[in-house]
Amino acid sequence: MSESQKTLSRRSFLKGTGAAAGALGLAGAAGVAATGNLLAPTNAHAESEERVAHLCHQFHCLTGCNLKCTIRDEKISIIEPSDLVKDKRHSTICLRGINEVDHIYSEDRIKVPMKRVGERGEGKFEQISWDEAIKTIADNLKEAQQKYGEGSVFIRKSTEAGIGFDFIAQLLRADSGGNWGLDRGQANGLGPAFGPWSYLPNRSAWEMKDAATIIELSHNPLESAMVWSRPLMDAKEAGAYIVCIDPRFTGTAAKSNEWLPVRPGTDAALIQGMLKAVVDNGWYDEEFVMAHTSCPYLVNRTTGKSLRSAEVMAPNPTVVGAEEVGAPLVWDTITNAPALYDNPDVVPVLEGEWTVDGQPVTTEFALIKEWLATLSLDWAAETSGIDKQVIVDLADRYANNGPAIIDIGLGGADKYTNADVLGHSTAMLVALCGQYGKKGAGYGSYCGLGANDPAATMNYWVLPEEYHYGESPVAMYDMPYTPNNIHAALTFGDAFTLEAGAAQDMLNWVKTLDFFAIIDLYFSSAVDYADIVLPACTKFECEENVKQLRDSMGHVMLANGMVQPLFESKSDLQIERLLAAEWGLEDLLPKTYEELARFSLEGAAELDPRMEGITYDALLANGGVMALPETGDDFMPDGTADFFLTPSTRIELYFEYLSDQGHALPVYEDANEAFESNPKKATYPLYFTQGKSRYRIHAYYSASEWFQEDFGPRINIAPEDAEARGIATGDDVRVFNDRGSFVATALVNRSLQPGVLFMAETTYTRYYKDGFLQNVTNSARLERGYSMFFGPQIPYNDVLVEVEKA
Repeated sequence: MSESQKTLSRRSFLKGTGAAAGALGLAGAAGVAATGNLLAPTNAHAESEERVAHLCHQFHCLTGCNLKCTIRDEKISIIEPSDLVKDKRHSTICLRGINEVDHIYSEDRIKVPMKRVGERGEGKFEQISWDEAIKTIADNLKEAQQKYGEGSVFIRKSTEAGIGFDFIAQLLRADSGGNWGLDRGQANGLGPAFGPWSYLPNRSAWEMKDAATIIELSHNPLESAMVWSRPLMDAKEAGAYIVCIDPRFTGTAAKSNEWLPVRPGTDAALIQGMLKAVVDNGWYDEEFVMAHTSCPYLVNRTTGKSLRSAEVMAPNPTVVGAEEVGAPLVWDTITNAPALYDNPDVVPVLEGEWTVDGQPVTTEFALIKEWLATLSLDWAAETSGIDKQVIVDLADRYANNGPAIIDIGLGGADKYTNADVLGHSTAMLVALCGQYGKKGAGYGSYCGLGANDPAATMNYWVLPEEYHYGESPVAMYDMPYTPNNIHAALTFGDAFTLEAGAAQDMLNWVKTLDFFAIIDLYFSSAVDYADIVLPACTKFECEENVKQLRDSMGHVMLANGMVQPLFESKSDLQIERLLAAEWGLEDLLPKTYEELARFSLEGAAELDPRMEGITYDALLANGGVMALPETGDDFMPDGTADFFLTPSTRIELYFEYLSDQGHALPVYEDANEAFESNPKKATYPLYFTQGKSRYRIHAYYSASEWFQEDFGPRINIAPEDAEARGIATGDDVRVFNDRGSFVATALVNRSLQPGVLFMAETTYTRYYKDGFLQNVTNSARLERGYSMFFGPQIPYNDVLVEVEKA
């Protein structure tokens, strides 16, 4: 670096970029414009100007830590946990937050607007002005809608800088891609039982210390959700018995009492083995089952359909169509006849056989017992790889040893085609054992979700009713495979490779579009395929003093003390306003983040007295952080569950809407590709798995040089598998299957069982020597998934590969 570059100021840099970079044919977009001392460490000197800002952190972590940032000479130099939060359990920070100093000032920031000058995928661009970029985007979106209709434009928002609003897609009535297929596999099986979004626990993570047993089911909070490891470690100190079910020995497994190295994609077999042990040994909670579940409901043996009243109707919010269903019937022992399930004068029975209108009838519980009788513990052990006595002992502990929690991960076991079977099986285990709605008992994803803290009441900026998302007849992940009307796309962030398996299929489809523009912070994997690239700024930068207003961890937080956007980047709101102006619709949007924040807080106290005194001005006076009245170190929500968001307001274990597909009960099925008896294993013998790490959430933070040093594209391989292939730590290896390949660095790792590979989930293509992780992942779709609430799950881990030295 020259001396002139070292001393280049931000003002002179921005002044000079237009002339200097514009004169270059910018090939290989990382080289756009000299960065000067913006990316150099902050130097302490006598004249330093220093101030403190408080900022809300990344929502993708499911935490939203409030961070105290020291800003020196208008550069963020130190990031610490906030000292303003009332609940000191939430004075938190993790590697991702500390790392933001390196992340914000990464060499890999997109610095200026650009247009493509090479073929899509080549990554050849030249700098253009914001005016030209915005007009080009608007002209192409208008042209597509004029030629092909409103449904021809696709807009999706998933950027790291995104802060919870998405106006432009609604203003244009654009297709937003429908269900996203990420991390909701188990939720598809839990939802019909407990109600939509029921993977969010109804009790607080801080109650973990009241549990006798905690099962971490394919969940690794000590790495994927580090600040939420505190409740788990409190529970460990209080004497809870922690069991980690995971194909690899994770950080969470290391802190557990027991690690069960389940075979990839077979978690449901282990849970069903537990179910069999519970029912065969009579360990189920009959009182809870009768009062709170659908087990006494009657089912026609011939048709597999439930017996229902034709007069009393209720919608079913847990399935896609929300079809109305009749109220279920039970067998009343007083009248010896079917009766409405909720009639207070009825005394129902749990098991029995009857004839109604000439048809054989039984109860759901009888069908559950019959189904479990077809299974064996030997089968569960052989399938899952876990000894059958271990399965029985865990079932005994879970059912009979006091309150228990099943903490599920959004990822891992979710990323198989059979994940809904796991969710349904887990729902049944929880319900039969009565481990729900009481202190220290529950299930769901406890990493910052659910009833952990009091929630604030705020207003939401709503557009006039004529502006709304268009219908999405085809989900985004199906667009490469299903005929659709999309001709132009605009994404805030890299939706196309982060939210699709078999990424080459997706990128080949992107190449066929008439137009594609992307707005992002870094050179993510889809940037090279865009016609126009716009630089967004990070959550720490804004044209205003303030930015995001959030309700998080029992506090209302207003990010304030922003640094100016680096380079020629702009905030999401200003980008959306520039785009909206091309249609003359900018007046429908807030002009500033301040206006949006004031609107969100205005009148909130009239809706919720707890918001009294929490105003925009009060937030600024308090450093941008104010607690709700009940927030504090001893806060604990009640979480008692007397009813559920199902048609009958009970836990419904028989999925009638799937009876025609043979899945009214969670009948086990192998994953699409990753299973032991798959003939494909002769060619591709290794299970390829990916997941979150302490370094990243999805691809976010990939641009950090810190993290690239320690956690770039590395493939973890068991010593036995490495030795058989002549591979040592540090070797470049090629990972491949019939979908594609990539090259990564080998890390021989004893934490893996033989036959299993692990890699931190997606990072950007530019950090690979060849290929990309998503080249090998699976794009299979589970047909019944289309009738499920969250749609088919993208099976990122349902993958077989082979590895060789590159």
